[in-house]
Amino acid sequence: MTSRSSIRLPILLVMLGLLAFSAAAHAQCCIVADNGAGTATLPPITTGATCVYLGTSEITAGLPAGTTIQIVTTFGFFINQNEYAGGWLGGTVSEWEGLCEMQMTGTGALSGFSHTVQIPLTGVQNNMMEWGPRTAYAPVQSAAADVYRFFGQTFTHPQFDLLRVVGGNDFGMPSPGQIQLVQSGGGWAVSGYFDLAHRIDFVGSSTGSLAGYSGSTMVQRRFEICPGTVAEQDMSWSQLKAMYGG
Repeated sequence: MTSRSSIRLPILLVMLGLLAFSAAAHAQCCIVADNGAGTATLPPITTGATCVYLGTSEITAGLPAGTTIQIVTTFGFFINQNEYAGGWLGGTVSEWEGLCEMQMTGTGALSGFSHTVQIPLTGVQNNMMEWGPRTAYAPVQSAAADVYRFFGQTFTHPQFDLLRVVGGNDFGMPSPGQIQLVQSGGGWAVSGYFDLAHRIDFVGSSTGSLAGYSGSTMVQRRFEICPGTVAEQDMSWSQLKAMYGG
């Protein structure tokens, strides 16, 4: 039988790692260039790794009783962004590609399971965000936001025959958030969050620790970019719909 203390230890280690990453993200806030129109193009692109969203997730379905996979998750490393007017928030829509990285730690029957998996978020129309109106040239620009589509999968990790993550409003998983741009020199400091509702589907590899296991876990967790650098107002999905006449 697995003791409660042995289950708590991996979770504690995951959270300590999360706090360390969060502190680093706070110290190196995401700064992006002005796009020539008095604002920044979203989602933010930089040459470094500071413009990423950080949060947690987990896999519980399809595993033995008392067993979970706790996940420290980052997504970002945005490329091929295309922002244009539209969306139900009345501002802009962004199509993009990027990367989701999952640092996994097992509990219970999977104690000792520790793997990092990178999931490409490819196909610009598979990954989309929407933003409320921003006032160009204002030194502080805040807007409601939502994840409209979030999709990525991999078939190549030794532990997984399939690992897929799906989220966002278009998949029936409302994921409201907020973005804020603060003028910084000639550019913009970007911060904000999404309450990302998402589903993780997995099929374990027949040659790995997850052989014979498969399942789909639904969760909603907060993902932040540059946490704590600006004041954030929590927005529920119903509040966002009311604000923008949805």
